[in-house]
Amino acid sequence: MTASGSAAAISKLGDDGFLARSALPVARRRVVWDTVREFTARLAADGLRTYLDTCAEAADLLEAEGPRYRHVVVDEAQDLHPAQWRLLRAAVPERPDDLFIAGDPHQRIYDSKVSLKAVGIKVTGRSTKMRKNYRSTHEILSWATGLLIGRPFAELADDSRNDTLLGYRSTLHGSRPETYGATAEDAELDALVARVRGWLDGGVAPGEIGVCARLNRTCERVVERLKAAGVPGARLKGASTGRADKVSVGTMHAFKGLEYRCVAVVGLRDEVLPFPKAVTPVEVDRLQHEADLAAERCLVFVACTRARDGLYVSWWGEPSEFLVGAGV
Repeated sequence: MTASGSAAAISKLGDDGFLARSALPVARRRVVWDTVREFTARLAADGLRTYLDTCAEAADLLEAEGPRYRHVVVDEAQDLHPAQWRLLRAAVPERPDDLFIAGDPHQRIYDSKVSLKAVGIKVTGRSTKMRKNYRSTHEILSWATGLLIGRPFAELADDSRNDTLLGYRSTLHGSRPETYGATAEDAELDALVARVRGWLDGGVAPGEIGVCARLNRTCERVVERLKAAGVPGARLKGASTGRADKVSVGTMHAFKGLEYRCVAVVGLRDEVLPFPKAVTPVEVDRLQHEADLAAERCLVFVACTRARDGLYVSWWGEPSEFLVGAGV
């Protein structure tokens, strides 16, 4: 569940900033309450709390004692949880220049859709859309946009409206993204090594190259294959942006917020994307199913737009439905 982890927080569902999808049947609400209470009690017994509970408690303290800052700048706003928004709101006094918020709903990879108005943040009439891309070339942006075109993405300012990628542009130009479909995983990895070598031979430094995949096990195989071929490669760890002398390899989630001159996105096969364990079955909750699919689709978009000049996308077997839908 997406509550902050405390029974007190559950009592505020519906007015804490979450945008509800499917209502919880009355018969199941008691089960949820009892589960949250037991979970909270077990944490307390061990002297622990969830990260979001920490945010909620910090917000309570700030609301009681007063703000500590004059201004707050928020980046990657689309992925923040209501508990985090409460903390930010309480950290700064309400004034015309209190919060500067930057975010992109097309890069929402976590299920944290929030009504800013419900958490006390007023943005109506104060928001501006930035439609100029300064990272990727026009060719990469146009290709990646095909993954999302025709699908609604709720705006950050007001979730009653949907944002669109129409009008987004880049002044940079380069080659079109490359795609490759292999018959087996080994063949895909061989092709990846050849593509990375091509970038290196073309003057791209190892630290300017990134390789990402949906699964950790794919990343491990990539590192092994690169090293076997004499190509320096290393897994991203924590908040690291990689090393200048090695090709960075990491999951799509790890690549969030990073950028490279050239990026290879590998393993985009139908059995991996969308990742089955990350998607609620449609028969369980249709609306949550759609939200989970959107998050998986945004994850691919984020991965592809980490590239500045060169993008290479590959898979083995049947390609992901996301690629098929985009006409790849």
